[in-house]
Order: sequence, then C-alpha cells, then structure tokens
Amino acid sequence: MMRSKFWQGLIWGSLVATALGAIIGPKAKAKRKPLLERSAAAVTDTTRDLMRGARRARKRLMKKMD
Repeated sequence: MMRSKFWQGLIWGSLVATALGAIIGPKAKAKRKPLLERSAAAVTDTTRDLMRGARRARKRLMKKMD
C-alpha cells in the first residue's frame, strides 16, 4: 500500500514537472541580440567599458594593498 502511493506520487510528480518545464523552459531562455546590436562598434564599446572597469578595480585593489 505504502509503496504503490510512493510510485504513484513519483510518476505524477514527474509528469507535472515535465509539463511545467515544457511551458516555462522556452520563456526562460535568453534571447540573442539582433545582428545590429552585435556590430563591431558595439563590441569595441563593451570591451572598452570592461577594460575601464578592470583598470578602476585594479587601482582600488592596489590602494588597499598599500
């Protein structure tokens, strides 16, 4: 009796989880940017911003070390 309820719950739980995953999965995926936003200028701007942030972080770290 106890085992049959366990297996029944396991099967129902897996069915519900599969259905939820099928519904929520596509919505949760990150969408790719359009080609216009992935241009070379956009990439260089992002790289420049990242380098600027890294430079600031390095300066802060060096100040803490002194």
